Amino acid sequence: MPRVLAALLLVLAFGLAQRADLSVGSPFGVQAGVRFPLLPLLLDGRAYGGVGLEARGGGVDLLLKVPLTDLYVGLGGFYGTGPGLTYPQEGRGQWGVRAVLGTWLNLPLPLLGVYLELQPVYYPGPGAFGVGGALGVSVGL
Repeated sequence: MPRVLAALLLVLAFGLAQRADLSVGSPFGVQAGVRFPLLPLLLDGRAYGGVGLEARGGGVDLLLKVPLTDLYVGLGGFYGTGPGLTYPQEGRGQWGVRAVLGTWLNLPLPLLGVYLELQPVYYPGPGAFGVGGALGVSVGL
């Protein structure tokens, strides 16, 4: 019985651990934030803040993990003091809603993950669409 409890606690510890993220790309240039599990092994939340050449701000995302893969999809929103970093550049706004299509890159690094994301963005203010991307590093369990 103690072994079963220890194994259960170990599995739950990995499921409830937090990660620190640092990424370069959309929407602000350089972002730092945290990932936290909402439903272990299925749904994560992410809160971040960032700064770039034209804007600074922050946002939140809900990230759904695709079972048995390194892929995840999500939906989030952001707000900044300047235009977001997306392409095309015309019609960019200070706030937006974005989808997140991401994958973890399989690198043999302990406690360190690298991810790549594609982020289609809609700016409700000017009514424009854009596409951004990010390359990030995540530290934690």
